[in-house]
Amino acid sequence: MSDYLFGRRASLIVAAKGKVLDLSEFRFTFKIVAADEESPTNAAIRVYNLAPTTIAAIRKEFMGVVVQAGYGDNYGVIFDGQIKTFRVGRENQTDTYFDILASDGDLAYNFAVCNQTLAAGSTPKDRILAISKSMEDKGALPPDDVPNTGGILPRGKVLFGMARAMMRNEVANQKSTWSFDGGKLKIFPLDSYGSSTIVDLTSQTGLVGRVEVTQDGIKARCLLNPRIAVGGLVRIDNSSINQILNQDQNAVGIAPYDQWAGVQLYADVAGNGLYRVFVIEYEGDTRGTPFYCSLTLLAVDPATKKVIGDQ
Repeated sequence: MSDYLFGRRASLIVAAKGKVLDLSEFRFTFKIVAADEESPTNAAIRVYNLAPTTIAAIRKEFMGVVVQAGYGDNYGVIFDGQIKTFRVGRENQTDTYFDILASDGDLAYNFAVCNQTLAAGSTPKDRILAISKSMEDKGALPPDDVPNTGGILPRGKVLFGMARAMMRNEVANQKSTWSFDGGKLKIFPLDSYGSSTIVDLTSQTGLVGRVEVTQDGIKARCLLNPRIAVGGLVRIDNSSINQILNQDQNAVGIAPYDQWAGVQLYADVAGNGLYRVFVIEYEGDTRGTPFYCSLTLLAVDPATKKVIGDQ
């Protein structure tokens, strides 16, 4: 597969049980936000100039939506979720629009309640799987890999409450993060990655403009690339990064700090150029200019495989 991005492609499919409707030939726009945290991935999709009968059919029958995008053979799913609500309107005298607002894992996140009792001798993996089982009842798929470090409980354990809150605590105790991906629970240890593939970002492979160091992370923008995944790795030449240094700092990889309070103000820059993807914001228009990924990245220590600054 070539790293050079040519030939924009995008598709939009809505689905019901045993039925699909392909809307790819219509002009559509999308904004999708995915993050390496427990919040569901959200999508706002706008389709132009659909017939009223088509809109009525979608509102009545269809529950799922899939967006694929990319360039050439570098093409894949960037969103797969459930429709939450619709909106109709008119942009001008000639163009009407139909908005689809959707979320990946929304039902499991907002409504799953865990009510289980585990016998004495349960492991962290037992508790995570018990909690994920309550999310499965709301449509989530169980995780493939479950971390299991820590002791065995000598007594029974009652699990009762919102599943997301208990999952948050158990996964944090495993030094991991969790999120949804196509309705599937994903658990990423902080010392490993969601994908072994490292995506090199340069001006030749889609990097747009300069990379910036901010308080929230390293901010980068590139042409839309479905190979870049939440929890995965990208490599950026540090010469492409606009860095901020204190008066006594000259070395790459040292983050600026408040010299009076001793507090770090900006994100670390990785000496080896490796960064873990924390947030991806997809923006696209099949008849317009936008077709980008906006990334929030965190520097990775190659020796420990952990995010720099994480304990």
